[in-house]
Amino acid sequence: MPKRNDSYELSLPTSYNPSAVYTPYASGQSCTAVIGSMTKAMQAQRALAEASVRASVQKVSSTQAGGCVYGVSYACNQDQMVREILSYAGIRVRKYMT
Repeated sequence: MPKRNDSYELSLPTSYNPSAVYTPYASGQSCTAVIGSMTKAMQAQRALAEASVRASVQKVSSTQAGGCVYGVSYACNQDQMVREILSYAGIRVRKYMT
């Protein structure tokens, strides 16, 4: 049994490629649900996370949304699931952008 103050060294597999590991979305394409306030966008992110959908809060360009608004960005291949989750959570979405 190892002692409490022993240190362990982690080694990466020989086939490790950091650029292949970090892909924000597996589909390569991200969609955005324009929500409105940052607080509501964070609530949407939390609701999606509880359903195991990876999403990130992003500020949406004022030229695209008509003002200072926030949204959640997610993989486009999960679009239908995201719409259902946000609807069920009672979060109003201004529009969906692809």
